[in-house]
Amino acid sequence: MTDARFCLFDLDGTLTDPETGIVASLRHALSAVGFPEVDHGRLRDLIGPPLQDGLSMLGVPEERLDDAVHAYRERFAETGMYENEVIAGIPAVLEALVAEGWTLAVATSKPAVFAARIIAHFGLDGFFAYVAGATLDGSRRHKADVVRHALGILGAPPDAAVMVGDRVEDVAGAAACGVRTVAVTWGFGDPAEFAGPEVIAVVETPGQLLEALSRTAAAPPAG
Repeated sequence: MTDARFCLFDLDGTLTDPETGIVASLRHALSAVGFPEVDHGRLRDLIGPPLQDGLSMLGVPEERLDDAVHAYRERFAETGMYENEVIAGIPAVLEALVAEGWTLAVATSKPAVFAARIIAHFGLDGFFAYVAGATLDGSRRHKADVVRHALGILGAPPDAAVMVGDRVEDVAGAAACGVRTVAVTWGFGDPAEFAGPEVIAVVETPGQLLEALSRTAAAPPAG
């Protein structure tokens, strides 16, 4: 195992709280294809997984999916991505990790072009070596594909990397690539889902996240 340490961060619900902008953009997308109002909680549950999959789960037929995605992205690019805020305490965690020698990257199912703009807008771009995300055409959108892409770009062995995320999709996607996860409870996932050997810690605050990653860096390699 290399001495280098790599940490991949999910974006929505892990680094930032995007609920206002994403829910409003989903409402706009559904209205654009003639769908009735959907309960806020149901839309909130869609934050994290790929957009195309979420819209399909709501019942948008395949022949209208492109129209709905276009409407969503139109509003999101103009307004929605900025209806967002950084999780309190996260910048200090990123600063400390970089100072400790970690290489950081974003690994999100959001299109990379949007993720990079959000990270830059909030002044977090200086912490990250790379922003990995989905492609606009959806050919790369599931978390395992994004994590695999990030590892390849960084030249990071899976056993030298840790994923930080708030959804079971983060855990499963990272595990499919041989990467362990620290799960955070301040996002949009269900903490009851964070079980199994691939989850090395479940944390409730950014301070606990830093402690967990520091312990991981000091521990012997997995396996």
